[in-house]
Amino acid sequence: MEIIASYYTDVGRTKQINQDSLSVKVVNSPKGKIVFAIVCDGMGGLEQGELASKEVVVAMNRWFDTRFAKMVATNTVSEELIYTQWRSEIDAVNDRLADYARKQGLTLGTTVTALLTYQNQYYVCHVGDSRLYQVGNVLQRITVDHTLVAQEVRMGIITEEQAKVDPRRSILLQCVGASTVVEPQFDCGELKDAVTFILCSDGFVHLVTEEELQQKFNPGILSDKDTITSTCREMIRLVMNRGERDNITVVGIVVRP
Repeated sequence: MEIIASYYTDVGRTKQINQDSLSVKVVNSPKGKIVFAIVCDGMGGLEQGELASKEVVVAMNRWFDTRFAKMVATNTVSEELIYTQWRSEIDAVNDRLADYARKQGLTLGTTVTALLTYQNQYYVCHVGDSRLYQVGNVLQRITVDHTLVAQEVRMGIITEEQAKVDPRRSILLQCVGASTVVEPQFDCGELKDAVTFILCSDGFVHLVTEEELQQKFNPGILSDKDTITSTCREMIRLVMNRGERDNITVVGIVVRP
């Protein structure tokens, strides 16, 4: 399996601190190449959002380096075990951040969107409104936004077009650190053909179309790491020029089975 990955992140046009955090790991194993990528979009006053997003990245990477590495070494990798351990990690970080916030008298939290590929499968863990897309012959959005307006779209109260400009679109129904109970979205799928996975914070998606994502992140034209980096940078500049004011992070991962 061939895996090529890169990213670009920008503080944006108006903010002083980039509260997005990310990690991309591509490792070799006796079972072939493995990729583990995370994008977290923190929220909170001053640097607290940055603290929250980094805490989740550190915890999930620790899981990958220890608990998942043990699974691979003992040939015990399974969907059920991955999801069980991910839930445990998310719950533990949620409790730590909530305890810290309570002691400091503040509110902080973060989204998390994580992607793991192993052999011919991919696995997803998601909380909040960062997103994961898969680009092949068609574009597929894998994650569901945990926001008030997204819920109203699913209930038929408002339309997709109305949701895009709704002033409440940033209101999260759950995030890690500020929710009493977190219920992650877990998903998985089979890797059959060449695809590009796009992980991104919500600052990237408001002002870009699905047609543009399909065209720019087609795995057939992303031949190396530099091309992925330049595409991520180009698309971030595009949405900034269209008026996006938030931090923006994009990770592109090409997988060819």
